[in-house]
Amino acid sequence: MANSVIYNQLFSPMKGGSLKFDGHKLWNLIIQKKSFLILVFANLIAQLGITYYVTNKSDNPQLGFWPLFALQLIIIFVLALVPMPPIVKFLIFGIFSWTFGISLSHLKDKYEPELINIAIQGALSIFALMFTFSIALAGFNIYLGYKFGAFLFWALLALIIAKLVNMLGPQLSIARKTLSYIGLGLFSLFVVYDTSQILSRDYYGDFITASLDYYLDILNLFTNFLNM
Repeated sequence: MANSVIYNQLFSPMKGGSLKFDGHKLWNLIIQKKSFLILVFANLIAQLGITYYVTNKSDNPQLGFWPLFALQLIIIFVLALVPMPPIVKFLIFGIFSWTFGISLSHLKDKYEPELINIAIQGALSIFALMFTFSIALAGFNIYLGYKFGAFLFWALLALIIAKLVNMLGPQLSIARKTLSYIGLGLFSLFVVYDTSQILSRDYYGDFITASLDYYLDILNLFTNFLNM
């Protein structure tokens, strides 16, 4: 059966494959990617641990939101564009995680610890669910293509603009909550997309970049959960 135009635009079935679930092929793929996935999740856990530790230990940080945000953007571009040894990339990622911990420490003054813990559990639960869903898609030989990634990018850009408008204009509670729900759905799709990329692309051993994608997904899931 011919696939629809929308399907062909957004998804990328492997050549010669079918939409029938193939557990054997999926298992071989996971075995093939096992070492890389272990490194990705080991680094992800380490970086999230740094952020969590700094968030809990930082009190009344002197750095404001915008200087930290600018520094984080610079670090993202450096990690994405500048070739460097893995150990250097790991250390720079650690600095990035530290700055995020400082940024998130402001939340302790706005939200009760119980709400923060609920948001953490919710973000990790959604991540696990979307990761599993992407693995299942791979079992059906479905991988999200670059056009799906472009769609997510433009959707994220539109969301950022909408949030800035809401911040600079009259800050309506219902608008903030609506944008948070949209952000939650968008970054859930990012988890699926990033997992699909990890399973289908060759990162040439660059597990730092792969774990950075996951790190940003989880942190954005957390903040949107909290804003709801």
